[in-house]
Amino acid sequence: MAEPRWRPALPQDLAMIATWIDSPTALTRWAGPGLSWPLDAAVLWRELDGGGTPSFCLAETNQPVAFGQLFVKGTHHQHLARIIVSPDRRGERLGERLCRELLREARAERITLNVFADNRAALTLYRRLGFEAIGDTDSRGIVPMQLRQFDADVDSPDAQETR
Repeated sequence: MAEPRWRPALPQDLAMIATWIDSPTALTRWAGPGLSWPLDAAVLWRELDGGGTPSFCLAETNQPVAFGQLFVKGTHHQHLARIIVSPDRRGERLGERLCRELLREARAERITLNVFADNRAALTLYRRLGFEAIGDTDSRGIVPMQLRQFDADVDSPDAQETR
């Protein structure tokens, strides 16, 4: 199997990504409220502001296997969002690779994300990357997290072990 390639996401990627989401609840947990169900790739691309919000994916043979976005929240603040890995590829550390690539793209002084408190795999990943909770879990079960410090060596496993 070829190594997944990092690239900007394309509108046609959403046709595959839409198949990874099996219910309105799963859609809301992944992308937030207010998106249309049932999913239509072209509508989803527009609703995710794929053309305006930096959107990226890991792809093999031109098919996405992981997707994520970077929201600009301020001059020195970016927010990782809408991170998803193909269900049949979970457990292969693609989420970690995707997040490391997103962090390389971000290069902001403040980097945040939100995660559901019951998503143990994601919480473990984000903590391993250096994120920590910055507030209480909200009424929806979401934990806000922030990168402790942006490290130019964030892609180095050795850098993570020394923190």
